[in-house]
Amino acid sequence: MPLTTGMGETVAKFVKRTLLAVLLLLALSFAGLQRLNHLSARPVELSEFSWFNKVEIYTVYVLMNVLGAPLYPEIAKEGSLMLLPSSEGQVMTFESEFFLESEFIQNKLDNYSEPVRLAWPPNSYRLGGSETRIALALNTGTLHVEDGKAKVSVPCTWPKQSLVNVGLPGLLDIRVQEGLFWVLEQEGWIHPYTAVWEADWPVN
Repeated sequence: MPLTTGMGETVAKFVKRTLLAVLLLLALSFAGLQRLNHLSARPVELSEFSWFNKVEIYTVYVLMNVLGAPLYPEIAKEGSLMLLPSSEGQVMTFESEFFLESEFIQNKLDNYSEPVRLAWPPNSYRLGGSETRIALALNTGTLHVEDGKAKVSVPCTWPKQSLVNVGLPGLLDIRVQEGLFWVLEQEGWIHPYTAVWEADWPVN
């Protein structure tokens, strides 16, 4: 009996600490997004951001990838791989059918005649949207079909100017300038590469 009680207390402490850690990370991430919202008002030039600002942006970038992984695993994977110097200039291929769930992609495949560049409407990136997961991972990519596979080649790099609203419609308005991550890229803190997502097409 004492052993069971002791194990129960240990599990309870572990759950409590895990919950506190998750809540802390969520709070830090929210605060980080608010900070990015503030930094997004600056002109996107390297001279506009101090070393401390770049550390802030880098920290939020890491938190976004870690906390975003359960909901948006593909963009989190793409973003996390940019943290590795060994990724620079590489072409990495991933097998996954996740993008075939997209109505936007299905429409492109149903009318496919040649490689097509993918660009979702701006409202596709809001949290909880039906296309958000796919749009975040594959936007600016090129869809092509060959050898019985649908493939999307995605340049994993950040634009200098692109303001995205990542908040909740009607509840929270948070605008993030993707050029902040371009700053990290120019400084060599994150590393561009090409991701290729592929799946059998037609689906067997």
